[in-house]
Amino acid sequence: MNSLSTHILDISSGKPAQGVTVNLLLDEQTVASGVTDANGRIGALSSSLMPGHYRLVAQTGEWFAQRGVATLFPCAQIDFVITQTAEEHFHLPFLIAPGGWSTYRGS
Repeated sequence: MNSLSTHILDISSGKPAQGVTVNLLLDEQTVASGVTDANGRIGALSSSLMPGHYRLVAQTGEWFAQRGVATLFPCAQIDFVITQTAEEHFHLPFLIAPGGWSTYRGS
């Protein structure tokens, strides 16, 4: 089975984003949820990803608001497609800041 992990780094402070809620959706339905730990990580959000169109959504707006920081973006999201059922691990991190966010495929 395919597996998924993520982490979130606030590049405006250079620190991990602890306490961010992250949801994994498959065809617009939530299939897994988690909250980032003290290192900004969720080590195993899902360990049984089947082929399909997924969306990983980090609730960054709520996280920034709790810190008194204004942001234009209520969330950061990564859309991705799994096309086969091979044993593969997907690590999809978020780099966030109040003015934007980005991602890449990690290892």
